[in-house]
Amino acid sequence: MGCWGITAFESDAGLDAISLIRKHLPEQGDVELRQMLAWLKADSWNAPPEVSEGVSHTSPMAVAELIVKFQEKDFSALDGIRGDKKFSSLSSFTASKESLQWVREYLSETLFYSRKCAKEQEKSGVLWGGWFQERDWKHWQAHMEKLIGRMDELLTREGETVALWTGSICQKVEPGKMAGKKEGEERENPHRSEEESMTFFERELKKCLERERAFQNQGLSGIVVMEG
Repeated sequence: MGCWGITAFESDAGLDAISLIRKHLPEQGDVELRQMLAWLKADSWNAPPEVSEGVSHTSPMAVAELIVKFQEKDFSALDGIRGDKKFSSLSSFTASKESLQWVREYLSETLFYSRKCAKEQEKSGVLWGGWFQERDWKHWQAHMEKLIGRMDELLTREGETVALWTGSICQKVEPGKMAGKKEGEERENPHRSEEESMTFFERELKKCLERERAFQNQGLSGIVVMEG
């Protein structure tokens, strides 16, 4: 397993975990954090190592970074490969407080044991927790603390289930119903007008054509004739 940065997304372990999760994703639908963790734990290659090993890049760390990317609506590193299932196509991504707490504790204990191992390694001349540069060791610790902080923020939300993502564009909608309506609110979906159905570029093109026709009606063709 190799890495080229401090984040899980900059490591083989992290990218392998995200690849496994992507393979299990529904084309469009709902997914829970609990399911993602179960997929990883059941896979011999991506199963989380013992926290006592203090491993710097793990599949739970990748999941924590994935949660942050969903929160920030940053799919640039997730949906870049054509033909793959898209994380952004999910209707929803939710997490129980129990699952979030597990991720939070895994990160916290990994950081604790990593620091503990680093002190032991110093006795044998290995510096900075095995990192090549001291700044990387410090930045990795800060990154882990930030991820733990993000999990803490989510754990303060009301309810036992936290909505991490709601893909309003990709919500499943029954024929004749509007997306995003609460249960019991079954309004008929009004037919869109021609203007509402147009894309931005189509509307701009329509405006240009209308202006051109206006010029023509005034006896202008839009071409300026220079007199000698």
